[in-house]
Amino acid sequence: IKTLRNADFQKVNIRKGTKGWLTANVHIVQVWVWDHEEKQARERTLVMRKSIKSKDEIKYSLSNFTSKSKTIQEFAYMQAQRFWIERAFEDQKGELGMSDYQIRKYIAWNHHQALVMLALLFVNKQKILHQENIPMLSVRDVRLQLIASLKEGGAHIEKEIDQMVVRQHHRVTDILRYYPDNDYF
Repeated sequence: IKTLRNADFQKVNIRKGTKGWLTANVHIVQVWVWDHEEKQARERTLVMRKSIKSKDEIKYSLSNFTSKSKTIQEFAYMQAQRFWIERAFEDQKGELGMSDYQIRKYIAWNHHQALVMLALLFVNKQKILHQENIPMLSVRDVRLQLIASLKEGGAHIEKEIDQMVVRQHHRVTDILRYYPDNDYF
């Protein structure tokens, strides 16, 4: 990367984000990877992504696709998909209790993690089920609605739904600030 000039990178719009387009400077190059155990080196494509906002932030990844089989836009998009994995871990830790365990044996840790994964599966199914009516449904929204429906026989569920509608409105308003043509959704 030290041998590359700024002109060697291409500015790419990767995907829409809640604060406008995720944009980065991207460079791809064909490389050969050999682990000294296989008979031959393997051809890979090295994807280098430099942040536009922070010049020190550089992300690297290897792809099995050849550099001629995909566009630079497609390579950048595939590399950016890691965000959704990290987002799932944040939701599991922050909202679903992934980090809230006190165990003594490995099997208990496995059971706890399995329950957290089941909770995330339930949440994701709810998001898919309600995506037309509630496109901005979050893990927190589902968790709070579940608590409200179970607590005191569901006496507070209507209040929670009203609060969720207000949160949804604020999220949509915040997002549309960055999309003057209202083309986010």
